[in-house]
Amino acid sequence: MKKYVIYDNIEYFMPFFYCNDIFIPILDELLKEEINPIKYVYGTPLCAWAGGRKNLIQIKNLNQIDYYLKSLKTQNLTPTFTFNNINKIEEQLNDEFSNNLLDIAYQNDAHFIVASDVLYNHIKSRYPNAKMHCSIINPICKKIDDKNFDETKFYNEMLDKYEVVVMRPEYTIENIDKLDKLISDISRVEILINQYCQYNCQYHKKHYILLNEYNVSQQKINQDSVQKLTKGITNLDKFVMENCPKRNNAKYRDVTITNEQVKQLVNIGIKKIKLQGRDHNFDELFNELYQYFFNTEITQEEIRNKIDLICAKIIQNNKKYSILIAMDKKL
Repeated sequence: MKKYVIYDNIEYFMPFFYCNDIFIPILDELLKEEINPIKYVYGTPLCAWAGGRKNLIQIKNLNQIDYYLKSLKTQNLTPTFTFNNINKIEEQLNDEFSNNLLDIAYQNDAHFIVASDVLYNHIKSRYPNAKMHCSIINPICKKIDDKNFDETKFYNEMLDKYEVVVMRPEYTIENIDKLDKLISDISRVEILINQYCQYNCQYHKKHYILLNEYNVSQQKINQDSVQKLTKGITNLDKFVMENCPKRNNAKYRDVTITNEQVKQLVNIGIKKIKLQGRDHNFDELFNELYQYFFNTEITQEEIRNKIDLICAKIIQNNKKYSILIAMDKKL
């Protein structure tokens, strides 16, 4: 019998934390007779420190968040908070909800992805043993700001500071034949393989800043339960439409790492692979999983039919499993 997953000797970082988390029990059931290589799930409820993606989910109930984190731990998953805000972060350090979220996260052995030295220092001042990941936003912004940016030196310095360092796909592709010689500890480098953007996009930093502004503005809305927030056309949406019209068109995804390149990376010692997709719906994320996670010797239709049966059973038996189950998921 063929295995469902391509690689079981690496650790996958998946966008299943407060987004598309219905995939957690689905894949647990599908892979019950083989090794499940998913070790980390990343994302965050809306807060002043959130970044990286537009966040439409606001959860104010800290007890609910605590329960959610504990449920992930029982499934041997490490929740990883995307505290990626880079815009005026000094003004947000004392945000009460973000700090409360940090406290609960640390108590539940969560990890933290950050793009700001200021926020890194703030978290470490409260919790010196906190597990920190250097966000991909960090080298992206440094490269845009500094034409002489020494990226190899940067990654090696960050490996002395962080538990995990996320590498830009462009750097990965350009140095794929020598990464194991350039990087001091390749086993702690995380590779994003399905980036949705153009090569060395000049608008990346501005995009992240507008995302931060949007998330902070939405965080100020007083809501006590999980619900969809405002989705009107914002400055962020206008910016993407005007400057990044090809962003979600697969034809132009020249920064995507191919399956052959992933195989090459695994062969030289890469242990951590990341799929993006926090803003994907169920079908979009399944297509990404089929390309990069599943063994494509098994047909996409066969895997999808199996998943649909598992999904229907989960929903029938436990309609409240997923906090997001009713939000834009094509089940």
